[in-house]
Amino acid sequence: MKGQGAISYNELAQIIEHYQREHHILPAKEWFEKASKGSLAKNEVCLTFDDALLCQYEVALPVLEAFDLTAFWFVYSSVITGGTENLEIYRKFRTVCFDNIDHFYQSFFRMVASSQYNETVERSLKIFFADQYLSQFPFYTEEDKRFRFVRDMALGVKAYNEILDLMIQDHKIDLQDFTNDLWMKDQHVVELHSKDHLIGLHSHTHPTALASLAAEDQRSEYQTNYDTLTKLLCAAPVSMSHPCNSYNDDTIQILNDLEIQLGFRSNMKEHPLTSLEFPREDHANIMERIAA
Repeated sequence: MKGQGAISYNELAQIIEHYQREHHILPAKEWFEKASKGSLAKNEVCLTFDDALLCQYEVALPVLEAFDLTAFWFVYSSVITGGTENLEIYRKFRTVCFDNIDHFYQSFFRMVASSQYNETVERSLKIFFADQYLSQFPFYTEEDKRFRFVRDMALGVKAYNEILDLMIQDHKIDLQDFTNDLWMKDQHVVELHSKDHLIGLHSHTHPTALASLAAEDQRSEYQTNYDTLTKLLCAAPVSMSHPCNSYNDDTIQILNDLEIQLGFRSNMKEHPLTSLEFPREDHANIMERIAA
């Protein structure tokens, strides 16, 4: 499924080849061991994948095997236990049901304008400044940022889901058929584990604004994620990545309580980093540099 953020077999291979010119890409377990000991060289990096997407297994895994590499795979567990999550359903919807992302945004904001939430959104947008919001993600366009601001800051989960569900109903989509190719199954995750890839936490249901949740709700997200993966793999996860880079002091404490040793942010923004906040470069930025 080609859409925002998706890359092909050849593009991933190109990224790896480009990075190998000046960096040493380590297998996941080797990188983890060095990071844990504080012995990483400046040019030693690793590969990570979020969200347990089936397309990652089908497209990325063969590339990694061709380069004799393993990676970190950060799994939100609700989808590998037979559930579905709106995050990827909505992502696929805006990818396959519209000519381009701008057409989706136009349809989305028309639906918002005709909803009971219009006044709330209009008020919130008065404090939206595109040059400041999500400034650490330069690949987002102004419309990308506006959409994410309205989704996460103005509407919130319940109202946003209501808007998107109405849009999906208008398109008369059969959700069971629509979602059957989105996520890995448990056997895919077990196979990755058996091939020495590292499987880590990514919350249970992937809230897009996890830091806004109460501490007990964050703990439930990560404890369920931890318990599910531990049971599936017969091994306790020791790594994680922060969904949508959303976390706070409560999150860090919860991860420490779970004895998670290493975690990743989703950008390279300078920050007083801890072992649970390793920076990551988004592939979109790398592809832009390759094309320059």
